[in-house]
Amino acid sequence: MAKTSGFARFQCDRCKKEAFLLESDFATSQWKSISRVSADGVQQSYLLCPDCAAKYRELARKRDRSEERRVG
Repeated sequence: MAKTSGFARFQCDRCKKEAFLLESDFATSQWKSISRVSADGVQQSYLLCPDCAAKYRELARKRDRSEERRVG
């Protein structure tokens, strides 16, 4: 039986989806590390699967537009 090494375990911090991917696999680039600063000034980092990353991106865009209207 062949042995393949170089796998990484990914787990989404939002939905808890789990994937074992080769570190060189294109699919690893679809997982996103997100960092944000809370209202209290605390930096928080999250790993998001492709589906949750897309949802987060849309939410962030809505917040950006809201902030632009508020400030602009």
